[in-house]
Order: sequence, then structure tokens, then C-alpha cells
Amino acid sequence: MKRYFYPLGAVTFFASLLLIAGIQTDSVAKIDHFGDGLIEPLHFVQIFNFIGTQLFLGIISILTVLFLWFRRNNYIGMVLLLIAVAGGNVLNKWMKNWIGRDRPQVEHAPDSFGFPSGHAMISLIAAIVIVFLVSEQVYSNTKKVVLYFVAITLSLLTGLSRLASEVHYFTDVVGGWLLGFTYAILCLLVYEWLLKRRRSLRAKRDF
Repeated sequence: MKRYFYPLGAVTFFASLLLIAGIQTDSVAKIDHFGDGLIEPLHFVQIFNFIGTQLFLGIISILTVLFLWFRRNNYIGMVLLLIAVAGGNVLNKWMKNWIGRDRPQVEHAPDSFGFPSGHAMISLIAAIVIVFLVSEQVYSNTKKVVLYFVAITLSLLTGLSRLASEVHYFTDVVGGWLLGFTYAILCLLVYEWLLKRRRSLRAKRDF
């Protein structure tokens, strides 16, 4: 999966920059209009809204940390997961305030800016990082593909649930996915660098 994920992370990074640069343009408005039409018959996806809540993601993250502790003794992975999810949440809030894009004018919209969607962004970060860490010792590529497919699909449905709830524009959600994937890949690059550094230090000590 790595050989696909890392180049795609570069693509999503530049795509997110383009989206941010054009956030107030007619082109983005047209994309939002297209997204509204796309989601209109899919209002049932609102039931997936809970997946992107801080409570749900917090519980899943804690359970994963316990798994990494008891089954793998993967302390670097434990810390990285917490930093990935918590750091992604902080980054999301900072970007909302920096970009300052208003949400759709509906009564039940949260009292915060809309771009990028936190549900879409944080759920995708958690999905990718958790599956990566949990499946490190899964040697079947088929099983890994299934795990990633399920996790990423749930994240996509979570983002669409915010669009169906009319509290985000389509590009808010797309931006959340793009930035979430980019940030998750960055976290995994740091994780792999730390693992290599630890192996290198152990080799020097043993020598």
C-alpha cells in the first residue's frame, strides 16, 4: 500500500492548495452546486455522522493504543496515533479560522467556520493511521486492502453525512479529505523515520 499512498499524499497536498487558493471563486461554487445535486438522494448517510465526533474517534483511538500496548509493545505507534488525531484536530481548527469560510446558512449549523470539514478530515486521518499501525504484522495484501477499504469507506460516508446535514459545502468536505490524507501520510513518514532511527541506534549499541 505504501507505494501508492506516499505519491498520492503529494497529489492531495497540491490539490488542497489549489482548492484553498480558489475557495472564493466561481469554479468552486460550481463544484459545490454539483455536490449538492449529488448528495440530494443520499440523505440516509446522515446516520454516519457519529463516526466523526470527538467522542467516537477518542474511544477508537484509545482502544487502538491499548491494542498496540498489549499486543505489540509499539510505544512509538501509540504516541504517533495520539499526535496524529489530536494534532489533526488542532490543525483543522486553525485552518478553519485562517481561511474563515462561512458555513451554509441553516439554523442547525455549528457556530464555527466550515473549511475544511473536521469530520471528513479527522476521520480519514484516524482511519489511515489506525489501519496502518494495526495491520503492520498482517502479511496478506488482500486483508490489508479490505481493512483500508472498510476504514476509508466509513470516512467517506462520514464526510458525506455532513454534506447531507447541510452544515458544510461540498468543497469543505473534499478539502477535509484532501488535507486529512496529506496529514496522515506525513504522520506515517515520521513514524517510519523514527523506526529506522531506533533500529540504527540499536545496531550501533549492539556493535
